[in-house]
Amino acid sequence: MRRSLGFAAAVLATKSHAQDLSQTIVGCVDVGCPAATDNVNDNCTIVSSSFSSVGLTRIPDTSDALQGVSWVKGFNITDADGARSFHESFYFGAPADLDLADTGACAVFFNGVAETLSFNSSNPNQETAQGTCQDAMGSSCVDALVRRATGLSGLDGFSSADACTALAEDLRDNMDSECEGLAVGWTNLTAVALTGNGAPEPISGSQNSTSTCWPITPKSDSVTLVTEYTRDGDLQVSTATKAQWAITPVLTLFFQSNGTLITDTEASLSCLKVMGPANASLDTQSGSDDNKEGAAMTLGAPGWTISSVGMAAIFLLFSL
Repeated sequence: MRRSLGFAAAVLATKSHAQDLSQTIVGCVDVGCPAATDNVNDNCTIVSSSFSSVGLTRIPDTSDALQGVSWVKGFNITDADGARSFHESFYFGAPADLDLADTGACAVFFNGVAETLSFNSSNPNQETAQGTCQDAMGSSCVDALVRRATGLSGLDGFSSADACTALAEDLRDNMDSECEGLAVGWTNLTAVALTGNGAPEPISGSQNSTSTCWPITPKSDSVTLVTEYTRDGDLQVSTATKAQWAITPVLTLFFQSNGTLITDTEASLSCLKVMGPANASLDTQSGSDDNKEGAAMTLGAPGWTISSVGMAAIFLLFSL
């Protein structure tokens, strides 16, 4: 069986880099996170960071040349000496044949508003709820932020780092009226250049030797750690629930630099969260209808669980 699954993964890796996801945001079920030692939770280790849950989404509204670029979010909880912290890691995914070396690229992460957002969907379960930034922030706010990014003056002479600095300062100093409902935490931004001198590099084969999963599809895509965000919290279950299923908006900007990959400035917003249920919890169910209706995910801190909803199809089980 494992041999067959490995072959299926290899076949998937040869498909077009615009391979569709099964839904807007997918999690461990789709990317094939391995089980933790309890066989209930997942444990996706990338280099030296381990995550109980992940989320993968394609960057929307890109030109054909940029099709298949993605964002991945990993989440874990650390308990030490009676204190708790919540850690998020953000990775940029790109098709193996995509060369951005001569393209300007920048990402701005709206950390401060993440825990205030919801997708306002008919699904009340935070673990499996998903949607777009239009759902979480409102279409008018999304449009205003995209206009601000694409209208940034001076891009013709900017490096990616220059563009990131200018865009982050502009966003901190100016809140569009369409986004006033997100005022709390607005200035808590992280801006990172994706290309140019000092930009983060894709995870190499030697670095990846300690990884247990590659949380992206196709598996041939590169994965680059872009930024990490840690915040302290209390030991309340409600605090951990809010932190784990938080929705982080990421504004991604691409602009013409020295190359010709793209000719127009492009910007879009991705709203990224980790997704349940745990792949392991589905894999260990017996197949009875009762079991399929109510798996539970036990998160990083001992002594509490967060409920997850019903059955999800397992599209691929893959581990390096």
